Amino acid sequence: MSRHRITTVRCVLDHRIDPDRPRQALPTLVICGGHRTELYRLATDLPRRYDDLDRAHGTPGPRGPGIPTGIPFDDDIAEHRTHMVSVVASWCGAIASERGITPPADLHMDALAAWLYRHLEWVAAREHMVVALLGELRQISGRALHLADIRARRVPLAAQCLTHTGGTRCTGQVSIVIRGDDWTAHCETCDTIQDVGPYLRGVRSGKWITGEGVIMLARLCGLPCSPDVVRQWHHRRRITGQRQKDGSVLYSLASVQAYLTKRQPPIVSKRMAG
Repeated sequence: MSRHRITTVRCVLDHRIDPDRPRQALPTLVICGGHRTELYRLATDLPRRYDDLDRAHGTPGPRGPGIPTGIPFDDDIAEHRTHMVSVVASWCGAIASERGITPPADLHMDALAAWLYRHLEWVAAREHMVVALLGELRQISGRALHLADIRARRVPLAAQCLTHTGGTRCTGQVSIVIRGDDWTAHCETCDTIQDVGPYLRGVRSGKWITGEGVIMLARLCGLPCSPDVVRQWHHRRRITGQRQKDGSVLYSLASVQAYLTKRQPPIVSKRMAG
């Protein structure tokens, strides 16, 4: 009687957070659930990232001395929009070639992204393709977000970066970066953009923010705030603070979140909760 050995397939992609912990790939795939979610999210966001560049910088118009008309246009933006279409079209062509099917005839970003999305599960089962595709999607999406020049609001956290490099944890502190509806975590030390979830979900585990962070969160909730107001909230025990050796005060993110939630619209409360 033959016995069948069940082989556990590990995710073939690197993990920036807790890299030494093995992640099991999903059934029939070569990547874990987290990377599969990221792959689909990046593909879904392609049209929006592409359009953000257009809205942020307009369309080409007359330029030069003495010509007041026309919308200023950034050549880097135009180049990257073209590059985004080229990358996605190239991947659609590569997938179509390997699968023996017809590539998309419509080369507009909306159509290309929709076609790519329908074949992501097939790509996620092939190591040589998913590693390269995810890397390129991260690059063009990150570059698009940077070039869109959406004013970023930063909320500094007194939380150590979770990223590991070469088995050593980064010593940097992270900030919450808010661009419109996008909330991410950024560490300037290792220059990584990370999922904000692990930082916000840990607010009840002793995470602290600076007074500047309290002010930023309050203003996001539509509440006027200043260093004096923060000190008053702390003095009246509306929020919890802890004085540091250098004389500065850090504030419990959990207490700030709880206090501001009582004074803001439900939609903002839901977003702050992560």
